[in-house]
Amino acid sequence: MAQCVQSVQEFIQDSFVPMVAVLCSEDAEKVTRKNNLNFSELVRPFCRLTSEGHMRDPNNQIQVIKNLKISVSNVATQPPKPAAIRRLLDEVVSVSQPAEGLVANVITAGDYDLNISAPNSPVSAFLI
Repeated sequence: MAQCVQSVQEFIQDSFVPMVAVLCSEDAEKVTRKNNLNFSELVRPFCRLTSEGHMRDPNNQIQVIKNLKISVSNVATQPPKPAAIRRLLDEVVSVSQPAEGLVANVITAGDYDLNISAPNSPVSAFLI
């Protein structure tokens, strides 16, 4: 069986870290490419807090945070091809259209009439 040098608390802190997605402009990427890095690779060395930090919780109590680590990763910014966009839009429109001949359930709430066209939708079960 493998031996772990870290304590259980340290292992969990290193395994389950807050994640941040990075979306940069093309100009920022050009500047960081001069060092053969992308922006997220450039900031990763600064994503581990070696000192003790303090944060207030919702009850306004100060919580001590030790060894905070943040995971930084790039967001893919390549737009989909026009054919893929058209296919996705067609699919969304066809799914959102009510079926032919389906009787809509009408629920009146104050001055509003809610038309629910799905026969067994969770919304109609919830509202009834």
